[in-house]
Amino acid sequence: MSRIILYDLETSRTQVEGYGNRWDFKVVKFTKQSELMCYSWKELGEKNVHFVSRYDFKTYHDFVQSLQALLDGADITIAHNGGSFDDKMSNRFFVTEGILPPKPRKTVDTKHEAKRWFRFDSNSLDDLGYFLGLGRKESIGYANLEDDYMSGNPSKKTVKLLKKYNDQDVNLLEAIYLRMLPFMASHPNLGDIHQSDGICPKCGSDNLHKRGFNKKRSGQTQRYQCQNCGGWCSEASLKKIGRVVNGV
Repeated sequence: MSRIILYDLETSRTQVEGYGNRWDFKVVKFTKQSELMCYSWKELGEKNVHFVSRYDFKTYHDFVQSLQALLDGADITIAHNGGSFDDKMSNRFFVTEGILPPKPRKTVDTKHEAKRWFRFDSNSLDDLGYFLGLGRKESIGYANLEDDYMSGNPSKKTVKLLKKYNDQDVNLLEAIYLRMLPFMASHPNLGDIHQSDGICPKCGSDNLHKRGFNKKRSGQTQRYQCQNCGGWCSEASLKKIGRVVNGV
């Protein structure tokens, strides 16, 4: 079976020195680079969200190593804006700490998928949750908690609030992912990952119903609709038992 991980990073602000004002500012010195504060993750379909704090480890290096181990054990990772932020920031922390990259994996960026297949007025995690009736992000911004959390000795209240904020992002991410899943024609093919024929490429179910044909000049291929996630797919060939591949 495939291991599908949903995850979300929380990072600290970069601190700089320079000249000017907030609208016209020239950086002349980086005084503190952005660091990984914490991250939350869960396996797709799992009930519990796991919160991992930098204070769970003796060293910052070990903390970053734990993130590498998490991603290294995944077949697919899902993150909102992952292609521009979470995945790249993870790599930044790895290379900065001299940690090797995790093994190659498939990735799903729900922000990218929202922009590709839909036209929402906003593609932020909070707004998508609102538009789809799935919930909202926690109203506390972690920027309000950062100074205490990064002090080295944060209060229990700060840690609890940051965990609540981070965990809710992951729960909301999963709900949005599952709602949009049937529309993701470019979703990583679970048949490839499972090395199995005749399963839905999006959710892995074998509960597929025939729904007409996809027709081309060279012939036609059977079209299916998954009765689990609702997505569409088609056979790659006319064989009775064929490899099922993504369709629109």
